[in-house]
Amino acid sequence: IIQAVRNKNPQTLIVLAGVQMPENLGAAFVKTFAAVFPRVAAQNRVALIPSLLEGVAGVAELNQPDLIHPTAEGQKRVAENVWKTLQPLLR
Repeated sequence: IIQAVRNKNPQTLIVLAGVQMPENLGAAFVKTFAAVFPRVAAQNRVALIPSLLEGVAGVAELNQPDLIHPTAEGQKRVAENVWKTLQPLLR
């Protein structure tokens, strides 16, 4: 996807949003999965949001009853996570 975007418009600012897997999937899988985002970001020279749901995932009061989708307050935290990476790029 990154390369397709760059081929069409090389000036596009690309930000990759990383996510974490829950620990119940096994430590080895969680570690391997987490390593993908920094590697892809480095290989493609794009900005990285290390964990889109940092401070939200696993926090019941910041998620809807399905414990997957953030509430309005949870979305505010997600926006803060994005802004930490995006703001310096827009200067």
